[in-house]
Amino acid sequence: MDRVGIMLDWAVMQSGIRGDKSYERLPYYVEIGKELGMEPVFFHPRHVRSGGQMVLGHFWNGSRLVPRLVKVPRVIHNRVLTGDGRARATIRRLSRTRTVFNGLVVRDKWKVHQMLWKNPAIRAYLPHTVPFTPEKLQTFLDRYRTVYVKPAIGSVGIGVVRIERHGDAYRFIASRRKRTFSRKRLIAEAARWVGNRRFLVQQGVPLARYQGKTFDIRVSVQKNGEREWTVSGLVAKVANRANKLSNLARGGRAVPLSQALEPLFTAEQQKEVVERIKQVAVEIARQYQHHFPSLADLGMDMGIDRQGHPYLIEVNVRDQRYSFYKAGELAMFKQTYRHPMEYARSLLAEKGRGRRTRPQSKQTWAGVG
Repeated sequence: MDRVGIMLDWAVMQSGIRGDKSYERLPYYVEIGKELGMEPVFFHPRHVRSGGQMVLGHFWNGSRLVPRLVKVPRVIHNRVLTGDGRARATIRRLSRTRTVFNGLVVRDKWKVHQMLWKNPAIRAYLPHTVPFTPEKLQTFLDRYRTVYVKPAIGSVGIGVVRIERHGDAYRFIASRRKRTFSRKRLIAEAARWVGNRRFLVQQGVPLARYQGKTFDIRVSVQKNGEREWTVSGLVAKVANRANKLSNLARGGRAVPLSQALEPLFTAEQQKEVVERIKQVAVEIARQYQHHFPSLADLGMDMGIDRQGHPYLIEVNVRDQRYSFYKAGELAMFKQTYRHPMEYARSLLAEKGRGRRTRPQSKQTWAGVG
C-alpha cells in the first residue's frame, strides 16, 4: 500500500499523540486513505531526520498517534502554517526530492491582492485595498461608509479593525474594543493600533445579512483526483454582533449557506448566486496557482452584497475546515478531506509511472516560500 505524508502543525501532532481531538480529523485521512489504497503518515517537519530520507512518522491506531521510523513518503500534503525558519527550511528541502503540495507560499495579503489584480477577470470581485497610511485611511473614509484596517499577515480575525461612519462620528470596532471617535481622533487611534506593523486599508463591502447580522461565505476550493480545481463546500459564517467579525474564533457562527440565502433570494436566484461564487473562486485559485504551482487546497472567505454579487475578502492557504462541521454540513466537511487525498493518489500514480519510464527524472510541485 502506498504511503502519503500528511504534514501537520506541531500542536495538532501533540494532540494526536495524546489522543485528544483537534480541528484535524485524523481518522478521516485513514478511512479515506484505505478506500483509495493509501496509508497516511502524519508528521511535523521537526520529525524529519537529517538527510531528509527518514522521518519519525506517526500512524493512527484507532485512538491516538504512535511513532515509527519510516522513509519519507514520495507525496506529501502540507498542512503546516508556520513562520519558524527551521521548519520552513525543512519543507523547502523536502520539496526538492518529494512532491509537496500546498508548499510554502506568500501569505502577505497585499502581495496576494497584487497577484490577483493582474487577472482582469477577477478585478470586479476584489474590494479596494491599499497598504495602510493615515493619509490612505483619510481617503477611504471619504469614499466608503465602512472600512477595515487589517494586518498584512494574519488569520482568524486577530488585529482586524472595522470602522463605521455615523454622521460626523466614527465607530472603532475590534475584537475586544469598541469606541466612538471624531475623525481626527480616529485616525490617530488607528495609527497607534498599527504602530510599526504592516497593515492594509480595505473597502468594507455592503454585505448581505442573515437575521439582521452580516455574513460571509467560506468556500473550500481544492484540486480533485483529476487535478482540477473544484469547490468542495460552501458555508455561511454569521458575524458576532459585538465585534462584527464572522471568524468562528472571534464569536461568529456557521450556518448552511442555503439557510442564509433563502430569505434573500428566490430558489432560482440562489442557484445563480452559488454558481457565480463557485466560478469566481475557481478563477481565483487558478490565478494564485500561476504564481505557486504547488497549491491544491484553499479556503476562501467571500462576501456577497444584497444583489448577490461576490467579493473576495481573504484567501487562506490552510483551511481549517471546521466551519463546515459547525454548520452541520458533514458531507461537505468530509469532502474537504477526500479531495486532497484523491489528488495525492493521482500524484502517486504519476510518480509510479515516472519510475518505470523515466527513472532519473524528478518533479517538484512545491511553491516558493
